[in-house]
Amino acid sequence: MGYILDRLRHLSAKNITLLVIALTVVGLLLAISPAPEQYVVYGQGYGYGGGGGGPSPSKGGVRDITTSEGVFTESFTLESEHGDLVISIPEGTTAKTEAGQPISSISITQEVSPPALPEDKAFVGFPFDLEPDGATFDPPITIIFTYDPNKLPTGVGTKSLNIGYYDQDTKKWVLLDAEDITIDPQNNIITAQISHFTYYGVIANMAPAEFTVSDLAISPTEVGIAEEATISVVIANAGDVSGTAQVTLKINGVAVSTQSVKVAGLESRTVSFTTVQGKSGGYQVDIDGLSGTFTVKPPPVGPVVIPSTVPSITAPVVEYPAPTAPAPPAVPAPVPAPLPWPAIIISVVVAVIIATIIVWYYGFRSEY
Repeated sequence: MGYILDRLRHLSAKNITLLVIALTVVGLLLAISPAPEQYVVYGQGYGYGGGGGGPSPSKGGVRDITTSEGVFTESFTLESEHGDLVISIPEGTTAKTEAGQPISSISITQEVSPPALPEDKAFVGFPFDLEPDGATFDPPITIIFTYDPNKLPTGVGTKSLNIGYYDQDTKKWVLLDAEDITIDPQNNIITAQISHFTYYGVIANMAPAEFTVSDLAISPTEVGIAEEATISVVIANAGDVSGTAQVTLKINGVAVSTQSVKVAGLESRTVSFTTVQGKSGGYQVDIDGLSGTFTVKPPPVGPVVIPSTVPSITAPVVEYPAPTAPAPPAVPAPVPAPLPWPAIIISVVVAVIIATIIVWYYGFRSEY
């Protein structure tokens, strides 16, 4: 320190002024710069925590819109600081404090150090403290959480999400009934109906994968040699975390094929095998304790030829002349038609008479 003061005594007044100005500027910059965000985990939750003194609560006064009995005279909505949670109270709702008095204000505070969850559950984002603690609502009001799907625990899907609250009496987290929540995976929204205030948060169930096999089917149950038979089962994952199941097909007690099947939490898949057998008979099928049978038909049998023990007798070959077509009957020569003699005679007589008359006529006239 003495060295620094000694050096300052040797500075000119101008240099000292510049040094003071520089230090002042640096101090101002440090004062107005926000603390950097850091990724943190609180109470097995997943999210980002800011620096400084923690998140600011969102508050809303309701004294002017409630009666002396705590009945809301108009609807009321309050949103958290970053819009992750919305409280919606409809007109006509009766709201009272734990002591039974009308509430005067409502607040939402992001809780960075919530009570711990069981090992098989995790927060998605941060939970919120809704105040006044212990306030009750009749009928139940609506809270709407918006969650980040990228903060879901690895292998967990939206079907495993729920909304839970912290029970101050038992000091345990309690999940809401399924009929009291609605999940919209397209918009990453979970809506719930609640009747009192305490800590609330989006909670992911993380039960490990647990597989069951059902619905064994064989089609067709009767095939020919070298024809295909299809064998299928349904693999269901009753856990919340996705996992891989090993499915093995046994035929007549011998493992013939194995498939590795990945199934998401609370989902199911159909697994199919195809088999071809080259020998006729019945076949026993087994997949994880489920059994069935199919039959391979024998090939069709052709007609049986039995050789004769009686010596064959060859009959003599008789040659018959080839049949000849009958000759067509002879066609008789045409018979000439008879001459018309009467007509000829009459014609000659008439001609003679005419000639006589002509001769007589001209000869008679010449004489006179």
